[in-house]
Amino acid sequence: MLYTLLSIWLLSVKNISGTFNMDYSATEQPPAPFNCSVYTHEEEFEVHCRGNGLTAIPSNLNASLNKLIISESRDITVVTSKSMEPYKARLQDVVLSDLPNLRVIEEGSFSNISSLRTIYIYNTPQIKFIYGLLKGVTSKHFRSLRIVNTGLHEVPELFYLSPENTLFLLDLDHNKIEKLTRNSIRVTAQQVTLNFNEIGKIEDYAFNGSEIGKLHITGNPKLTELGEFAFGGIRNLRELDLSQTSITILPDVGLELLEKLKIRDTPSLHIIPSLYDMQGLRTAKLTHHFHCCAFKYPQEHNPTKHAAYQTSMRQACIKNQIMDKTKELTKMKRSIRYPNYDQDQFPLEKTMKSPNAQIPLTGQFIGHQEPRETIDEVEEDLYEDFGVFHSSPTMINSTPIEIYCGNVSFKLQDVKCDPEPNALNPCEDIMGFTWLRNSVWFVVILAVVGNVAVIIVIWFSKTEVNVSRFLMCHLAFADLCMGLYLLLIASMDYHSVGTYFNFAYDWQYGIGCQIAGFLTVFAGHLSIFTLTVVTLERWFAIKYAIDLTKRIRLKTAVEIMIVGWIYSILMGMLPLLGINKYSSTSICLPMEVESVLNKAYLYIIFIINGISLALIVFFYAQIYFSLGYETRRASHKGEMTIAKKMALLIFTDFATYTPVAFFGMCALIGYPLINITKSKILLVFFYPLNACANPYLYALMTSQYRRDLYLIISRCGLCKNKAQKYCLKDDMPMTKPSPLLPRQESVSQCCNNHCKQNGSSSASTNTFV
Repeated sequence: MLYTLLSIWLLSVKNISGTFNMDYSATEQPPAPFNCSVYTHEEEFEVHCRGNGLTAIPSNLNASLNKLIISESRDITVVTSKSMEPYKARLQDVVLSDLPNLRVIEEGSFSNISSLRTIYIYNTPQIKFIYGLLKGVTSKHFRSLRIVNTGLHEVPELFYLSPENTLFLLDLDHNKIEKLTRNSIRVTAQQVTLNFNEIGKIEDYAFNGSEIGKLHITGNPKLTELGEFAFGGIRNLRELDLSQTSITILPDVGLELLEKLKIRDTPSLHIIPSLYDMQGLRTAKLTHHFHCCAFKYPQEHNPTKHAAYQTSMRQACIKNQIMDKTKELTKMKRSIRYPNYDQDQFPLEKTMKSPNAQIPLTGQFIGHQEPRETIDEVEEDLYEDFGVFHSSPTMINSTPIEIYCGNVSFKLQDVKCDPEPNALNPCEDIMGFTWLRNSVWFVVILAVVGNVAVIIVIWFSKTEVNVSRFLMCHLAFADLCMGLYLLLIASMDYHSVGTYFNFAYDWQYGIGCQIAGFLTVFAGHLSIFTLTVVTLERWFAIKYAIDLTKRIRLKTAVEIMIVGWIYSILMGMLPLLGINKYSSTSICLPMEVESVLNKAYLYIIFIINGISLALIVFFYAQIYFSLGYETRRASHKGEMTIAKKMALLIFTDFATYTPVAFFGMCALIGYPLINITKSKILLVFFYPLNACANPYLYALMTSQYRRDLYLIISRCGLCKNKAQKYCLKDDMPMTKPSPLLPRQESVSQCCNNHCKQNGSSSASTNTFV
């Protein structure tokens, strides 16, 4: 007792400085160097022991201490069930920190401590399991259990705590917990945190019987599986944080009262519950924009639950209406049966008012009822007239509740959701406009049919492949890929019209959008690269028409196109490798500008395509002026025909590439002139127009193509007269068909001779003349 009084006196004297170093050398020599410091604050008495000389929790400290901290010791391996015995009288808080070799905390180590408030175990990596940690904890003031940065593999048994004991915090952050099994967490707590563990699965009813205000399970990237009833049995959950996990579906059971939902940095999240399952939700911080669209348009998100909600609300409205009318009739009947009552208390002739609106209901209503009619009979009559609107407010059934309920759609609460739908990801269908949805199919048909026709004729024609035909085949293939891109986009739009955000994850993060994005980038680059080479080949053919050594040979063309294919495939693959991404928009175009690398990728695209377009225009102008000089003595009609065709080629290139390049550059430098909805008109309609125009301008409208087409068809026994006409037209200056041969043989022989002799004689300009 004397020692206790002396200690208290010393502490009160030392209260000014706040610390006091206990000198153990005055009583006994410690076995190894360590010290215990004493801190006082008002009535709090704290002892902090540290040092590697500690092999166990000291038993000779002041029995009146309130807070015990044991830290920074490599020699403590076990906390026995008797370690806290000397301090049970007043001990409130226990901290065990920075004990790298602590492996065992024996069962019942904290039992029967009547004032225990906090257990904090920190930075003890050797602890794997703690069995019976809370066994015998009977304190009604226990508020906090924190086990942080340990090797803990399982959640300690929490059922030892009394259900009446409400924790302020259960903190199990930065451990090695791998799974939350059924009934593993049964506690009443304001906040439970399981952040930065190795949780991979949360089984059904893992929180069964718990009452938790805030539940945080962030930073668990291995968490992929949430049971359908993972939060089943939990009560009063108001805040849930599942950020930085890998979950794909958020179950709806147990989230009815949820007010705040956070699932940040979780790109794998696929399905979220309907707002009708979370009618208390007020704030949501999610990963994808389209999930916020689901909260903004709950009817489209889940039409079935929307219909059920509307039905239940109308039934509730009808029930309330019956109750209100019953009360009014009861008051009226009392006024009739007891006429001696004060008439001012029941003014039958006065207007009766509803809490929701002011619509008169006169005393004529009573005149249609028998004085002795029962309440049940009144309710039966009321049911017959519900849901009917009347033009006159004085009619019997024009009650304010009917007008309020009637056919009105009951709107759910507004949810403040982030990230909000923005310019790149609005809450709209892929096409955005109905006319665009319809017209894009015409572009698809023209592009696919036209380019397939060109490829078939070039592939099956027996005419020798020259440079021009070789390049036309590549151009047709590139434009066919663009047509297939449009086909994918249009098909997905048709499938998801009206409710696109329900399909957004599967589309934008699925294989479909990745294929579509690669096709459009690859096709766009290969197409403009091939057009540039075609323009150069024609320029060489006309500029050096006499000097055959200054022509682009087939071998050179093959080498050039190999470079073009490598370049186009590389540009299409970069977004798949993380440089920009196709999933940033519903039309699967790489439009991310958040990082320098993403911007650099887009700048390269615009610069290269701009240079290619400038070269095409420049060389076509050179071709025109060259033809005008060489053919100045030719007929005016022929020269104008060539000029019109060249003007048409240049116009289509400008009409498709220039608007996209202009508005794209404006958006890239931070001054967008149009939103994504209007830009779809350029990106989905105008830009692919080149893909359907090229086969007609460069091949289908030329005499060379028509000749090859009829020759191929004539092999099947069709259009032989047309085929013979083209054969005779091309071969007549050289030879004449023999009159001794039958007509059928003449056509066949003519076609064969033409294929053998005329393959390399056609001028390059035949492709557009």
